[in-house]
Amino acid sequence: MSTPGCCARDRPVILLVALGLAGAFTGVLFCLTASDRTRLTVAAFLAVPQVFVGPLGALNLPLSQCWIVLVAVCWLLERKGLPLRDPVFRAVLVLTATQAVAIGWSPDPMAGLLEVTRLLSFAFLLLYATRVERERAGALTGPFTVVLGWAVLDAVLVWLFRLSPAAESAFLHSPLAPLVVGPGAMRAFFTDGANNVTDPLKAGGFFINANVSSMFLGVATFCFLALGVGLRGAAHRRRRRLYAAGALLCWSATFATGSKTAAALALVLPLAVRGVQVLGRPNARWFLPQAAAAIGLGVWLAPRLLERYVPGYAGASTESLASRAPMWEFALRMFREHLVLGLGFGGWSRTIEQFAALGVDALPPHNLLIAAWAASGLPGVAGLLLLAVTVLAVFTATVVRNVGTHLARTTAFALGAWWWVLIHGMGDNTAVYGEAKSMILLAMLLGLVANRRAAQRAATAGREGAPCPA
Repeated sequence: MSTPGCCARDRPVILLVALGLAGAFTGVLFCLTASDRTRLTVAAFLAVPQVFVGPLGALNLPLSQCWIVLVAVCWLLERKGLPLRDPVFRAVLVLTATQAVAIGWSPDPMAGLLEVTRLLSFAFLLLYATRVERERAGALTGPFTVVLGWAVLDAVLVWLFRLSPAAESAFLHSPLAPLVVGPGAMRAFFTDGANNVTDPLKAGGFFINANVSSMFLGVATFCFLALGVGLRGAAHRRRRRLYAAGALLCWSATFATGSKTAAALALVLPLAVRGVQVLGRPNARWFLPQAAAAIGLGVWLAPRLLERYVPGYAGASTESLASRAPMWEFALRMFREHLVLGLGFGGWSRTIEQFAALGVDALPPHNLLIAAWAASGLPGVAGLLLLAVTVLAVFTATVVRNVGTHLARTTAFALGAWWWVLIHGMGDNTAVYGEAKSMILLAMLLGLVANRRAAQRAATAGREGAPCPA
């Protein structure tokens, strides 16, 4: 027989379950009746805070991820089709397939399932971004503004935490941190998984890793610049200034994070973007000698400038590379032993623990290509390279073929964001889509460029098909 005390203890649990089910039902009903733009805007709002709540937090599955899965299901139920002829979308699906197959030989299938879910989320965010902008030009501005608003707040927090480490400590100990970062990550942070924001010379804002925060801010910088392209006249003057201010704030905050990679990329990538635009001109061959000289000068000068204005940059960079060297040496050894299939999801951490006595820490590979190989072998590396090269080729060709147009400038800034993610991923624990919080920015940039390319082609076809005046 149950006692009154047991019933009283069960009531809060029953109430929480009931509230959870009611919230889930409301969310599903709202999603089914919402427009594509509203669905994307909600995804944009949830992209940065993520919100790890209830049992989802224990599964390391944020509310934002659940929403994207839901909007993906709505897309399929509404039979909107999949653009399999689109090279970028097709490359994302190929990479997803290689990751899904690797689950079959993985020690931790759940980790593989989560990664496949993220890749599919990236694919459907790309579909929604493309559709929303195609239905009405400029419709992506709203979702972009929502995410970039979070980026501005993150930049402010990065500066605040860099100037006041005590403020960052207060944030990390507050109830807000587990909702944004994830309860599992925060438990590890305060036990044996402390991340680099504990260094007073680093700051992460919403992130517990300063390097990942700097990548998010770098991508946001190029998004602000891409949105500002094409705004002309007095009516858009205020918006141009806001975009410029947002880009400057996010760009400056990449230095405040303390990330060495970000400091270099923040100086080099704007010049590289400009270089691609210049090389697309008809008389570009006359700029090649100057470009070669500028690159040589930059390679020689950049380390000296960074060392002068970022004290200790060279020593910190050397120390950072030295900490990664044992992991990469371990990767080479495992590559020789498990060439084709890799180690499977979860195999890296389980195998590397055996080499702890050699000074190799059980850390992620901190390299895009090594991580892809470790999780899914050579097929995963091939899939990752296919996606990366496809986007680079499409963006570069668009800039060169449409030099001097708004499309070329927009695409050049999107190319800068893609470069940032790929280069940063060569030395950090990030994915080809960046990180969960930056994923939607890259997807919307891809959608924005795809639609402006289509509009440019349509306008060109219209001019060619128009009758010549008598």
